[in-house]
Amino acid sequence: MARPLSKEARRKAVEAAQALIATHGIGGCTLEAVAKKSGVAKTTLYRHWSSRNMLLVHAIDCQIERIPTPNTGSLRSDLLEIMAVFQEVANTAEHRRMMLEVIATAAQDPELAAVHRSLMQERMRPLCEVVERAIERGEIDPIDPQLAADFIEGPMVAKMIKSTGQIDVGDLTALIDLVIRGLGGDRPGEAAGGAAEVSAPASGPTTATP
Repeated sequence: MARPLSKEARRKAVEAAQALIATHGIGGCTLEAVAKKSGVAKTTLYRHWSSRNMLLVHAIDCQIERIPTPNTGSLRSDLLEIMAVFQEVANTAEHRRMMLEVIATAAQDPELAAVHRSLMQERMRPLCEVVERAIERGEIDPIDPQLAADFIEGPMVAKMIKSTGQIDVGDLTALIDLVIRGLGGDRPGEAAGGAAEVSAPASGPTTATP
């Protein structure tokens, strides 16, 4: 049985991959380049990551901390909390560039698309959970939570792709109100928590869905 990859080797490999992505973009993050920069043998990398894309997505994922599922008692307030973090990540130049590059590259690389899709399913769990709670409270019509999460996230990602500057808090709030209406929810101000607004995210670790 092959020895498991040591924590130290794993750390060096991930840090090397992150540095390569930041300097050379996704295209510059190859297993050969990671092995050379980290000092971890390529054969050792393959024992833990079955492909370059597995390591690539893992390295990006490690840079973004996970957000706990909010439970404010209101779908609108829950989404405002989630999207405030999305706004912070999208407005950080390095993270935004990586997110867009992964989306563009995955469109041409089926393996990367599959790995990225698997990661996104895990990242979207908080969205699915707040939707499930909203359905249980009777805030919105019954719907498949995964489909609803796609519906919620879609306009936010489109805004990030189309925007050339910082994503505005007011725009995100308006989009949230629109998707809630689309899900059969109340108009802003009619439901509990309807008056809540996005507050500026505190500085510190970031969390999102690449």
